[in-house]
Amino acid sequence: METYLKQVKDRWNQTSDAEWYQALRTEEKISQLVREPASAFHPAVYELVKKYVLDVQGKKILLPSSGDNHAAFAFALMGADVTSADISERQLEHAQQIAGNLKLRMHFVCDDTMQLSKLEDTQFDLVYTSNGTHSWITDLEAMYRNISRVLKPKGFSLMYDVHPFGRPFTGEPWKNPEIIKPYDKTMPDCHWRVSDLVNAMTGAQLSIKEMRELQAVDDSFWFSHAKLTTRSKEEIENINNWEKNPMAALPAWISILSQKVM
Repeated sequence: METYLKQVKDRWNQTSDAEWYQALRTEEKISQLVREPASAFHPAVYELVKKYVLDVQGKKILLPSSGDNHAAFAFALMGADVTSADISERQLEHAQQIAGNLKLRMHFVCDDTMQLSKLEDTQFDLVYTSNGTHSWITDLEAMYRNISRVLKPKGFSLMYDVHPFGRPFTGEPWKNPEIIKPYDKTMPDCHWRVSDLVNAMTGAQLSIKEMRELQAVDDSFWFSHAKLTTRSKEEIENINNWEKNPMAALPAWISILSQKVM
């Protein structure tokens, strides 16, 4: 496990300086976040925040596997007391610099999302995990057990990630989907099934309040940054229309909001 985690850390430290990640930290991208913090979230996910957490002003919010930290910046811009945790020191260095420039109230912790060993019990109102978090997790039960541990009583856990239903398919836009493996063979590559997510949450004494299965809202779901920069407007027009792009008939994202029972 230590070898695997080192590989994950090294990979994300390297990826943090890649061109596509640098594109997420441009002045234009950060300025957009400042103008419209809610743009960091899928619209339906932000609806869940408003519905259950209500006003995040003054709330203590943790983002494990904070990645590009757009969601962390957004919550901080809304007045939350934000803790950004990530296994990659380099990701946190970039985020800390941006937070300093924006004078945001944020704390940064280098930690493994499956352990959260540097965080004390019962201190957060909300724990939010965004796209990509579950892709490297090897112990889902431990992850949600520790998310539950650091939540205050009645605190909320909110996850948002790629929907597992798409995993059995080739996933190429504009083409009819072809099945390349059965749904239950999405393991052991850490691409969890919906049942795995639900069972890990309920096993950690998290009561599921609402689940949403969501379509893509922009073209970045379908192409890498490198490929997207080569596409014309005509090539990506109607890409989220399932009658034009058959793969869009499947849900792109899944979001589950749960609440700590005690």
